Amino acid sequence: DGGRTMKYYAIMYDKQPAGNYKLFHEKLVANPRIKRWFHYIQSSYLIGTDMTTQELSEHVCASFAASGLPTTHLAVKIDARRRQGMLTPKAWDWFKLASTNQDPLG
Repeated sequence: DGGRTMKYYAIMYDKQPAGNYKLFHEKLVANPRIKRWFHYIQSSYLIGTDMTTQELSEHVCASFAASGLPTTHLAVKIDARRRQGMLTPKAWDWFKLASTNQDPLG
């Protein structure tokens, strides 16, 4: 993102069997304030943005509602520098970049 720092959030939700998640995804990531996103694990996103937690949560809610989906979700600010798990090499590359451009205050 051109060297700019940003905040990172985890968005978690219960995926419904018969939901239009393609439309939700399109609406969620279309916001120009969402600079980076990660969706390697179903029912969750990691988002890089300059939004506050409340602003992001409101955007997630609106994206769910516009897609005809339940709006239940959790938005949590995360530190992309502190992570562990079993992911693909491509996913770890995403985290490496996130670690270098994260807001120093987390």
